[in-house]
Amino acid sequence: MDPNDHSGDHYANASDDEVERIVAQGPNGAIAVAGVAAVVVLAIWIGFYFLVFLPRGVIH
Repeated sequence: MDPNDHSGDHYANASDDEVERIVAQGPNGAIAVAGVAAVVVLAIWIGFYFLVFLPRGVIH
């Protein structure tokens, strides 16, 4: 097992045109993951607000 042997490397055969086409599409997956993470954090915050902070009432 030679670590420098890239004969089975899937990306070794990608042409420059294919790479340019993929890069031109933009980071759609990363934006989707960030959006889902933001929605989850917001949902947790709203849940804590309504289920923990409001039921405790006003602190004097």
